[in-house]
Amino acid sequence: MDTKVTTVIVNNTKHGLTMKVGNRQCYARLTSVKVGGEYKMQLDVNWTYQEFMVQDKARSHNQVFINSDDCCDYERITIQELDGKFNVQKDLRGQFRSSCSAVEEESSSVTSSWKSWLCKFIYV
Repeated sequence: MDTKVTTVIVNNTKHGLTMKVGNRQCYARLTSVKVGGEYKMQLDVNWTYQEFMVQDKARSHNQVFINSDDCCDYERITIQELDGKFNVQKDLRGQFRSSCSAVEEESSSVTSSWKSWLCKFIYV
């Protein structure tokens, strides 16, 4: 059984991004993502938990964190810039979207993060 998943990291900012891997404030450079570019990251779901820091090449204080659990749950993670700060949009993998549609229809007033969390634990 193949336990590897691919997650696409998309740069929808006006800046080049640097992506680093590590945890606990100890990171090593993984890759760069050009403006409008994407990076396909392949992870094994059985690997140890890791964090990925994505930061603006020019201003290192503008950063977001993605973890290996996000990569297992989401097939596409888009980094956007709103009011000068990074924002992350995550698109669930197909198996999560199809099984969560009934929950989403019934509870349209619930926030999307709550729906995502609920779907992960009820339908997986």
